[in-house]
Amino acid sequence: MVRQRDGDELNLLDSSIRTTGGALFSTALYVVSGIVYAAVTSPSATGTYFFVTISVALFLRPIRGVTQALRKIGTERGENVGVYLSITLLFAAVFVPAIGLVAFVLSDSLATVTAFEQATLGPTGVYALSAVLMTVVTALTSAIGYPSAETWLTGTQSAVHLGLILGLDAAISTAGDLMLVVAGVRFVLFVPVLFYLGVVPAMPDRRAIGRVWEFARWSVPDQILDRFSYNMPVYVLGVVATPTAVGIYEAADRFADFGATISWRLSTPLLTKVSGDSAVGETELTYLSAAVTAGTGVTFVVLAYLLAAHDVVAAIAFPATQQLFSVTVLLVGGVNILRGFWTLASHAMEGLGKPSVSARTKLYGLLLSVPVTVLLGREFGAVAGGIGYGLMNVAIFAYVVYYATDVLGTVPLDTNLAAKLTASLILSFVVTAGAVALLNRLGLPPVGVAGLAAAVCLTGFTALLMVLSARTRLAAGRAVELYLGVGTT
Repeated sequence: MVRQRDGDELNLLDSSIRTTGGALFSTALYVVSGIVYAAVTSPSATGTYFFVTISVALFLRPIRGVTQALRKIGTERGENVGVYLSITLLFAAVFVPAIGLVAFVLSDSLATVTAFEQATLGPTGVYALSAVLMTVVTALTSAIGYPSAETWLTGTQSAVHLGLILGLDAAISTAGDLMLVVAGVRFVLFVPVLFYLGVVPAMPDRRAIGRVWEFARWSVPDQILDRFSYNMPVYVLGVVATPTAVGIYEAADRFADFGATISWRLSTPLLTKVSGDSAVGETELTYLSAAVTAGTGVTFVVLAYLLAAHDVVAAIAFPATQQLFSVTVLLVGGVNILRGFWTLASHAMEGLGKPSVSARTKLYGLLLSVPVTVLLGREFGAVAGGIGYGLMNVAIFAYVVYYATDVLGTVPLDTNLAAKLTASLILSFVVTAGAVALLNRLGLPPVGVAGLAAAVCLTGFTALLMVLSARTRLAAGRAVELYLGVGTT
């Protein structure tokens, strides 16, 4: 049985470093997964897979809202995690059959008006059950004080299922095949982990149910809006455009989202720490501005790389539609600097018990962006998705800044560190653009150019940031200690 830790016991720097390691591993696999799926099947089958699985994630989002309550309340000192696990499991046991029945009844209509295919109904159900299992297990892992383990768990399942998909290349040709492989790996991995965590469900009392209700009544709509906002272009393009447009957009989004996904992963230990500290009466969250700003750092690296090498990546991913992919990936990569910031800031406010703020900001962003994506989607396809995504994130960022002053007492932005990140972005772009030009002149294939350019970009960015920022040098030193096994947990 794993020893439970409370949120206020968490060392945020250590946990963030461990989370970053797992996030780099899992996110790298997430980024290349779209290209792997398209290579093994086809852009159309990949687009159908993305549309169906992302839709499943949306319909199951209420479960994520309840597990978010498990994650937040479980980190508080003196709480019985088993009680909140029971509430989560009971909710899932009622909700999943209900939503499954609705999906079955509507499956013919969905196949007529969207990118959904009737043949994927069975695999979709299996995939949905595996998604519920993964959601519960990762939330429970964070609730007992090990938020960094989430990224390593998801990274492991990604590595295994991508390996199987490549190994079974000849046998996989449809979206349903992809879903069954992913679901099978999740069941094999997460069922043993659930038992290993050793949390025994306990009978909930009225107080526990009341606490979950107070949080989940805002967390559930927030999680629905969160998923819809994150994948809004996919949902809209899946209705007004074609599966190919969905495939191009989502592959570009996964590539450009590398940095924003790291920020999202880092928001889990931040929420855990803020929740634990606030529960014991700590009000001076002196680490907040630096944590939020530093957590956006990888988005700066990704943008520098995309500015210098987007055409090379496009030639690898979608050679027949290079310009569409390039424009889309630049739109998404540019605005993700804002997304990284508002993701971390929103989770900090959620740790203070304010999921209502996060829900409102996403609703405002969607009200602005959905009509634009609908209007432009049929004619411009994936590019329309990038435009809508950009408008949405600008709006959410503005509202998060507005609410942060009231909830947190300040906008959690370290301007000095932000200036250093910007300087590193500019330098690494210049160096990487030069490297791309030289490597192309030497005649290297696109894959070689893309890989070496990524190494040059990361090296240049990190080197300048290490020179400019003492806190970066401190974090790097601590990372070396932890990964060499000489640091504490």
